[in-house]
Amino acid sequence: MSQRPTDTSAQEQPPASGLVLIAEDDEPIALALAMIVEDEGYYVLHANNGQEALDMALRHHPALIITDLMMPRMNGAQLIAALRSSGTAGTPAPRIVIMTAAASSYVQDTGADALLRKPFDIRDVEQLLRRFLGSTSASK
Repeated sequence: MSQRPTDTSAQEQPPASGLVLIAEDDEPIALALAMIVEDEGYYVLHANNGQEALDMALRHHPALIITDLMMPRMNGAQLIAALRSSGTAGTPAPRIVIMTAAASSYVQDTGADALLRKPFDIRDVEQLLRRFLGSTSASK
C-alpha cells in the first residue's frame, strides 16, 4: 500500500459488503492491518480514534470493524456500545473485532464478535476476514 488508509468519502464509494473500518491510533499497526485487508481484496477506512470511527461507521456502514481497545476520545468498548445502540433500520449491524494486548478480563463485556490479540499474526487477520466477510476474488 503506497499511502495511508483514509476515509473514502470524497472518492467513489466502495460496496459496504467489502468495506472494513480500522479504528487504531497507532499508525504502524493501522498500516499493517490495512495492507492485510487490501491484500485480501477489501476496501479500507481508517480512523485514528473512537469518535472518528463512530462517525465513519455511521456514515459508511462498513461490513466489519476492527478496533483497538485503548484509543483516545472513545475507547473500543465505548465505540462498540455506541454502535450497538445506534442501530439504523434496514442496515445490518457491522461485525466487530476488538484488538488488544490487554488481559481477557478487559475484553469480556465489550460486546465484540471476536478478539484479535496484539501482536497479531497475519493468518489470524486473514481468518477473521474470511469468517466475517467470506472470500473475495483477490483472496488466495
